[in-house]
Amino acid sequence: MKLEKISNGIIFGSTGILGTRISLDLAQMNTNLILHGKSLEKLIKLDDEIKKVNKNVTFFQADITNKKFAKNLLRKVGSKFLRVDFMINLVGVFFGLRPLTNFSHKEWDNLIEINLSSYWRIVKELEPLLRKSSNAKIIFLENKDISTGKAYHNTFSICQKAKETMLKIFRKENSKFKIKVHFIDIEKVNAGMSLSLAGKHKIDERKLKEISDRIIKKCF
Repeated sequence: MKLEKISNGIIFGSTGILGTRISLDLAQMNTNLILHGKSLEKLIKLDDEIKKVNKNVTFFQADITNKKFAKNLLRKVGSKFLRVDFMINLVGVFFGLRPLTNFSHKEWDNLIEINLSSYWRIVKELEPLLRKSSNAKIIFLENKDISTGKAYHNTFSICQKAKETMLKIFRKENSKFKIKVHFIDIEKVNAGMSLSLAGKHKIDERKLKEISDRIIKKCF
């Protein structure tokens, strides 16, 4: 599948098990990509795979909890793209099934920062570049069974619902720019929490491909 015109996109959390699959599939389409990851080692490994199908890819290593991350994000992405046509965010962390109050204050703050606040920071910083696209898309993943307030899924459940509300507000406030918002329901597999939520040590590659194809078909 090839897009009618070249699209500029950025994928946050591209080095995760699902992020890698989506990155490889989108690299084979008519896209210019910026691929973000926290681990330099994993980005180098992904780079080796991506170069087999697309040499026009930029890699962006950063820890989203670093205070400089959001401050420098627009400048970094803007130096590569005049506009952003799509943004996929797969970043997340999950400490496992625990009661809601069974966290330290520091753990709670860290989970909210990564699973919610960082999403807001990314949308805020990339808003000017998304507005310059005639067909911009923001793509998040969700699990409807968990986001309704499932017991022991703590911040993951809370942040899923909060992100949905956040993007509804953003879409309404930017209605004249026609920025599309997609929440893709992914059963038992979501963001960087895939292995923990699935309760497995290994994810079926065929399942990952099926999920990636579903995202591309619906959003592109």
